[in-house]
Amino acid sequence: MTMFRRQRNRTLVTGAMLIAIVGLIALLGAFTDPIIERVAVGALVSTVVVLGISIYSGNSGIMSFGHVAFMAIGAYTAAYFTIPVALKQSMFADLPEPLAFLRDVEAPFPVVLVIAAAAAAVFALLTAPAMARLSGLQSGIATLALLVITFTVINSWTEVTRGSSAMIGIPRLTTPLIVFVCVTVAIVVALWYKNSRSGLQLRASREDPEAALASGIAVGRQRAIAWVLSAAVSGMGGALYAAFLTTYSSRTFFLSLTFGFIVMIVLGGYLSTSGAVVGAVAVSLLQELLRRLQDGQFTGGFALPGGVTDLVLSAILILALIKAPTGLMGIRELGLPTPRRKQDLAHE
Repeated sequence: MTMFRRQRNRTLVTGAMLIAIVGLIALLGAFTDPIIERVAVGALVSTVVVLGISIYSGNSGIMSFGHVAFMAIGAYTAAYFTIPVALKQSMFADLPEPLAFLRDVEAPFPVVLVIAAAAAAVFALLTAPAMARLSGLQSGIATLALLVITFTVINSWTEVTRGSSAMIGIPRLTTPLIVFVCVTVAIVVALWYKNSRSGLQLRASREDPEAALASGIAVGRQRAIAWVLSAAVSGMGGALYAAFLTTYSSRTFFLSLTFGFIVMIVLGGYLSTSGAVVGAVAVSLLQELLRRLQDGQFTGGFALPGGVTDLVLSAILILALIKAPTGLMGIRELGLPTPRRKQDLAHE
């Protein structure tokens, strides 16, 4: 019982520290100029998605390259429920009959976030049986294949998604307060799952799959649970992203965005919830700085060549994999230092 209480207290401290960090970022966005607000909100939206990836990858040990697919589901769901009805009548004139009702509905953004998370979770539930059977390299490739399938469908199904044409007319609804609440929910869900029975069993399978199976752990079932839960968080992040950009196309949700999230979670540490937050915030700020350097804003009009952002991120990813394979945080979480026992001090 004492060990359980200590673990619970450490988790509460970790959650409080992470929420304080994202709260500070949200406050900077809310009470400063519009440029800083956009940077802060963008960093927090990325944090939601990276936390979604961390719920699956951090506990299973399987790196997912396909969670942007769930993000796309959430983004398009948000578009269907937030674009004004008058505009949707012309944009989606050819919607298939089962989806025709979407032309006539609008919903409050908090409700849309829940619907987007549910839509992504349903999609994950349909793909969970296949993902639960795979592990290691095969599973990682399968997640990439899922992303390619999703992109192809979105890019080709013009009657529903407008294909490669831009999705326009989405209101700017992602505010610092809204995104702070969503990041807080994502942090709570990630920490709760990590310390839940399912999360502990999945982490056991990550460390030793054979021993986990021999102990009676249903590894496939636990992977499926994490897969669906992480998809819901990523779907919510996709809805936030859509209402942050207000305009996007099918190409927005493909390899470039995926690469950015992979750098975030690898740099911060995919085995740690704190690492997901630290990596997402740090890389988001770095991306914004590099974009502005490419535009010549900080160099007196001298613009860096195009593609520098991707080059720098690639170099950081390679360096992180060499010097810190488990990221900056490793398996550690933010929190108070563990008090040293008297026996340890006596031996010094």
